[in-house]
Amino acid sequence: MKTISIVIIDDHKILLAGLQSLLSFYKEIDVVGLASSVKEAVNIIRDKKPRIVLLDIAISGENGLNYIEQIKEISPSSKIIILTMYDDYEYFKEAINKGASGFVLKKSMDSDLIYAIKKVNSGEMFAESQFISQMINNSDTQNVSVEKQLWNKLSDREKEVMVDFARGFTNREIALKYYISEKTVSTYKTRAFEKLNIENKSDFIKLALKIGILKN
Repeated sequence: MKTISIVIIDDHKILLAGLQSLLSFYKEIDVVGLASSVKEAVNIIRDKKPRIVLLDIAISGENGLNYIEQIKEISPSSKIIILTMYDDYEYFKEAINKGASGFVLKKSMDSDLIYAIKKVNSGEMFAESQFISQMINNSDTQNVSVEKQLWNKLSDREKEVMVDFARGFTNREIALKYYISEKTVSTYKTRAFEKLNIENKSDFIKLALKIGILKN
């Protein structure tokens, strides 16, 4: 089984050591680098090209979110999971818009971090349910005409399926809701992905967040 390589960036050395110790219990995870600053982490990330980077939102008094794009530049294949003590939707929205794939509250790390790593490693996005709910109920829209035009290419049923997909419904649950087969649900999703020019749920969440299409 291929291991998930991880670099951890956190300026609290006790937490850094604690995270390394926690992750060491999982054979499928390999911590390939530790750094207490982004400057220190740059060379490690460039050399190791980790699958996942765990990034503290507050690094030496700076906003760690400002470094997401820099990390993506030096290692485009790396997925970034933000670690934070701030229970703030605006931070979550900024992190996702800048390219993060996960957002984990430090108070929930014991129960959520491993699940988040595995989910992000598989190409999906992870966030606490409260942030997803806020995003779905959020009515903010931005003038992103290209994404909106792509969305308008979908049929009504494709839109319904994608909204339910973003809400966390399984193919089986969506199929039961609309009295269609699971295979048909998969077909709708495949068509929607092609029309929207996206590859996974994380991409769709980002698009939806930009144009405000996930509303009750």
